Amino acid sequence: MRYALILIGKTPMKRKKMLTYCVQIKYTKDALMAIIDEQQDRQAPAAALCESVGGKLVGMWGAMGQPDYHMFAVIEVPTDVAYMSAYMKLMKSGAFESLKTIKCYSTAQVAEAASAVAGIDYTPATG
Repeated sequence: MRYALILIGKTPMKRKKMLTYCVQIKYTKDALMAIIDEQQDRQAPAAALCESVGGKLVGMWGAMGQPDYHMFAVIEVPTDVAYMSAYMKLMKSGAFESLKTIKCYSTAQVAEAASAVAGIDYTPATG
């Protein structure tokens, strides 16, 4: 997980851990036609949305070679609630047919989870 830093004087202070999401974006036909016809770059509005919930847009890319989504964005936000608020704002706009959320984890987090596996009790179903 990444940390956001706040500088006060000369001393950096850690802020909350930032959560990372990959968002697969599919626009409605009307929104996609407006983007094409008006040659809109949607990165600035996406960055403003992220900043309004205390996060940041890491990057945003168009997608070729698959029919399900037009764009992908990677964002960082401070909480799941912040992400849900941004998601709701986007869906309320009517410009999106679908937004698929993928919560991302660092390789260090995967390793940390793997180290806990041995101590977890679970009995699988048998037949």
